[in-house]
Amino acid sequence: MLEFSLWPTEQVSLVVVRHPSILLVLLFLAGVCMPFDLYAQLSPFPTSAPKAGDSASVPDLLAPDMPDVGINPRRSSAERIAYLFSRDLRDIEEAQSDIAAELSRLPRVTREAQRVTSFGYHSGRSKQRPKWVQIDMGESVSPDAIALFPVTAEVDDETVFGYGFPRAFRVDVSDDPDFRNYDTIVEARMEDMDGMKRWPYMRETEGSSGRYYRVTATALWHSSTSGQEIFALSEVMILKGGCNLAVGKPVIALDSTERGDQWSTQYLCDGITTLGIPHGEQESPTFGFRALSPAPATTSWVQVDLGESVRIDQIELILADPPTPVPDPTVRFPYPMQIEISDNPEMVEPVVVGHFNPSQIGMISNNPLIIPMSDTKARYVRISVQAGKVAKEISFELAELIVYSGTKNVAAGRPVTALHPFKVDRWAPGFLVDGYSSRRNLVSYDEWISELVKRNRLVGSWVAKENLRLQLVDRTFTEGIASVGSGVFGALAFVLFALSRGRIKRRKDLEALRQRIASDLHDDIGSNLSSIALLAELGKTEVDDPELVIEELSDIKATADKTIESMRDIVWLIRPGEETWTQLLARFRETASKLLRAHEYTFTVEGEGHDDRLPLDFKRDLFLFYKEVLNNIVRHAAAKNVSISIDCRRQPLHIRITDDGKGYDNLDEGFGEGNGLRNLRMRAQSIGGNVRMQSAPGEGTTVQLNVPMP
Repeated sequence: MLEFSLWPTEQVSLVVVRHPSILLVLLFLAGVCMPFDLYAQLSPFPTSAPKAGDSASVPDLLAPDMPDVGINPRRSSAERIAYLFSRDLRDIEEAQSDIAAELSRLPRVTREAQRVTSFGYHSGRSKQRPKWVQIDMGESVSPDAIALFPVTAEVDDETVFGYGFPRAFRVDVSDDPDFRNYDTIVEARMEDMDGMKRWPYMRETEGSSGRYYRVTATALWHSSTSGQEIFALSEVMILKGGCNLAVGKPVIALDSTERGDQWSTQYLCDGITTLGIPHGEQESPTFGFRALSPAPATTSWVQVDLGESVRIDQIELILADPPTPVPDPTVRFPYPMQIEISDNPEMVEPVVVGHFNPSQIGMISNNPLIIPMSDTKARYVRISVQAGKVAKEISFELAELIVYSGTKNVAAGRPVTALHPFKVDRWAPGFLVDGYSSRRNLVSYDEWISELVKRNRLVGSWVAKENLRLQLVDRTFTEGIASVGSGVFGALAFVLFALSRGRIKRRKDLEALRQRIASDLHDDIGSNLSSIALLAELGKTEVDDPELVIEELSDIKATADKTIESMRDIVWLIRPGEETWTQLLARFRETASKLLRAHEYTFTVEGEGHDDRLPLDFKRDLFLFYKEVLNNIVRHAAAKNVSISIDCRRQPLHIRITDDGKGYDNLDEGFGEGNGLRNLRMRAQSIGGNVRMQSAPGEGTTVQLNVPMP
């Protein structure tokens, strides 16, 4: 049975208030007992509390492996200059990017709140070396792996990763408690990297067996501030078939600091870590089991039928944790809880294997509540809560019940009954044994820790590259400053050259724009003016035929109108202040109303315009493409109906123009693609788009343009 011993904070506060001198004594004793002021054991990543009532930030608080694992922005001038001249820095950046991408594919880790109790094991003040801590498994076991969890702690207002984790250690196994004969199954030396101190250390131990497992620190952790040497571990897990066999097992040590509810040998194998529940990557489709009494009651329970009487070695209970702005277990589970087992479904003469009050449940944070047992058989497992002597409405929630017989979960998928079951949405009795917590699927400890170890290795590599990056930035920039005196004129020449190149490029861009405008004036307006001149010359020779003169004057007017419209388009394209997408859409609509006066047409826009400025080249070619399509419809399609659809909700921009005209067959041997179709393809290519034209004789034509918005 897993037991907790607490000193109620209310009693402590009362004593200190009534007797202030006791506070000084307590502080003195604390300073004597501990070399550092250790306030809390922290999760190995930064904690940011969600805003009150912000349920969106609560469902899954994902933990970065360390602050800003990824590509650091080059904020300083020194870094920007260094990156210009160092290929090695660019290579490091690419390697860090690859590491960050690989980390993003690993299973997530749920961030836990800091722990103020049950930190783990801490060595004492004995001068004897080497220091060791030893676990008695009760019988000889042959584990698959062993895992050591480091302490992440707040020491003197500073976060220390791997507090007390030995720089070198070994793990020995023996059937002799005095280790006169033993086998060494792990021997390791930790690299001096921050990332290696944040996550568990795991090593496979297949083939070894024994009753006693001893972790010996051959090189202790050294404090850079006090100079003291310390051996501390948060948790030791001995894994078999994905199950932690070490929970609740007796622990002894060469020496130990026993400090109330913070440090003790018994906390080394209590199954509680800052990393919480061993989750996988699948989102949970269920929340678990919920009980709700329809009337005031004094008790309620839920029970699992294992099918037959089996040996029970361990029971794990995971509290429900649905999306809620209040992730405190003491709030979510305010009742005293009792766990019973029996061969009788009515729990006649049950065996009570665990009894917990709300404060004890709160101590586990977001960890499983684990109850180890031995030499116990039963068919039914019941979790009951007590509301007190006065009846009241009872409501409680549980996510998952796991019952190990050996290393097999015999509760998975078994029938569940309850006194007050509440079935709604993602709550049902059967969800208590479906293999999911309220957040994600549950995986074995060895699978979970192996992923953390892989993450540990990647983070360590990232840290090493980050340290190298910072050194390279410093060295590159320092060398650059040292050579500034001799190269000041060269640097000035380089700046002038860069400015000159920028000025030349702007001149070239301006010249290219002038050439395009000149080409438009020549091809469109010049051609129209030539036509007007020719028609006027012909008109002088036709004075004897009034009807022919009228026809030619009409052609002159039509050509002049077209010329005026083309001139307006060119002026609009280059006029300052009309470069936004909203204004371009308005111009599209206006052009359609002018060119399609003789047609029935629809003009639809999906999405909204924006006021960002468009590049002149993009604006010009897109508008001329659009106008060319409408002109082709007016001149050649003989259409009655036209549909214009523009979708600017997402990238790329999508324009679709459809008519019901006569169409064409581009597979016909006699078909020749005219200037109009060639112009469309050229304009689409110039702005990085692609155009598709679908047509068939008598079935109209559809033109589709997909183009990325700048």
